[in-house]
Amino acid sequence: MRTPTLVGDLRRARLAHPGQGPGYRRALADLTDAALAELWAAATADLDARGVALTAVGSLGRRDGGPLADLDLLLVHDGSVDRARLARLAESLWYPLWDAHLELDHSVRSLEQCRQVASADLPAAVGLLDLRVVAGDAGVAETAGRAVLADWRSAARRRLPDLLDSVVARAGRAGELAYLIEPDLKEARGGLRDAVVVRALVASWLTDRPHGDLDRSYRHLLDVRDALARTTGRRSHVLRLAEQDDVAAALGLDDDDDVTDPADELLASLAQSARVVSAALDVTVRRARRAAEKPRPRVFRPFVVRGRAMPPRLNEPAQGLAEHDGELVLAGGADPAADPFLALRAAATSARTGLPLSPVTLTSLGVGAPLPEPWPAAARDLLVELLGSGEAQVPVWEGLDLAGVVTTWFPEWSRVRNRPQRTAVHRHTVDRHMVQTVALVPATAGAVRREDLLLLAAFLHDIGKAPGVHDHAAAGARLAGPMMDRLGLAPAERDVVVLLVREHLLLPGVAGREDLDDPSVVARVAAAVAHDADVLTMLRRLTEADAVAAGPQAWTTWRARRVDALTERVRAAVALP
Repeated sequence: MRTPTLVGDLRRARLAHPGQGPGYRRALADLTDAALAELWAAATADLDARGVALTAVGSLGRRDGGPLADLDLLLVHDGSVDRARLARLAESLWYPLWDAHLELDHSVRSLEQCRQVASADLPAAVGLLDLRVVAGDAGVAETAGRAVLADWRSAARRRLPDLLDSVVARAGRAGELAYLIEPDLKEARGGLRDAVVVRALVASWLTDRPHGDLDRSYRHLLDVRDALARTTGRRSHVLRLAEQDDVAAALGLDDDDDVTDPADELLASLAQSARVVSAALDVTVRRARRAAEKPRPRVFRPFVVRGRAMPPRLNEPAQGLAEHDGELVLAGGADPAADPFLALRAAATSARTGLPLSPVTLTSLGVGAPLPEPWPAAARDLLVELLGSGEAQVPVWEGLDLAGVVTTWFPEWSRVRNRPQRTAVHRHTVDRHMVQTVALVPATAGAVRREDLLLLAAFLHDIGKAPGVHDHAAAGARLAGPMMDRLGLAPAERDVVVLLVREHLLLPGVAGREDLDDPSVVARVAAAVAHDADVLTMLRRLTEADAVAAGPQAWTTWRARRVDALTERVRAAVALP
């Protein structure tokens, strides 16, 4: 059979098609549908195709496939078509696509076989949820789609653990997209496949669709995927370092005069989108799990006030906050616009109780009243409580940041948000690294008089790592002073935080390169810590937390030994009269 004209030109036409964004992908889907419809017409010209439909699944079914995406096609029939006719039809469809050098994932199944495959193969089930008719008997295709969806919903509680296990395993293999220098746009945590999992969970009816910018973030990931395919001509979803400048240019990032490094801006935009997808997945998974749990019988004894039964009261772990369905929500009467401390109180309570802030609560806190300047002592205490909560604070900061709360408290944070770190040592973006560092401070050893000052310094130690800055420790120290003034610290307290930020690279730098037995080296470090043993202990703990947060290569046994040796020599020196 002669290959229809559209099919023969489809691969070239998909790559050459102008534009980008959702309209571009819809146009690619229309182009593909037209080619497949022409192919169907040629294949069924002398063949009875009643009871058979050509359908698209996966990205083609969703109409968001890229220029080099696989053609995921399913020939579905009602079971009444004889095998010889099905085989002839399938050959007439598949061979022209192969001859045109198109990547094809194909199958032929009856309605019952569709259900059987979906029940046995989890990835296949997720793909079949997007089944869409392209040509042929639309009734057969619609019946198959309805049956697969009904089966998915009826078995959702049973299949949820396997689905979530697959998500965790994939993240373990591919890493977190937000923090990778060469990210896998599809497989990494927060990537395209996780967005599809969110859709599948919502389709199960175990959970509602998450609020927020999920659609916009998903579209951005698709835009980068498409730009990668068009600039490289290859099908890989991994964005390599050597390709990032070209992809950034294809997306127009080099046209912005405010962007000093388009490739870094590209990675920062990917980090933001991945964080939104990850947050949406977390919320959806959390709520799906709760819905899947078997209901526990509870006997409510209503409160009776003046003879009227009242609903039971929610547990309120802090002023203005209540626990509801496993999440922290605003209590009745709480008003973020009238209570400037509410966001801080919610964050500290979330870290202390382990209750996540609900998405609606985070949105409300994002438009709350600004804190007075300088901060009152009560506000500082709440911030320090949060900073001292260890690893429990990490998801809290993530939610606050995505809601826009962090930049309200600290406008300087916007300069380091999602900033990539192009070194093999660091495993996180600049902002996430600072959060991880302060989360690790409580695990470091050494008593100090002012733990709060150490926590503040750890939280801000890389605040100067903005684009174009060469000495980020010095730049961070210049920012930390006014920030501490804004928090209401006394001058002496502020100076300790500034010193720690300015000198946070001192101990590993000296320990790694200089002669620790040289008295002048020891004297120089002692002077840098103002001959204060307490400050020296703070700096040693900050050094460890910073290195461990960076990654295993940054805090080796040898480095820890050298830093300890230097610290002890300096401690002995500052103890001398």
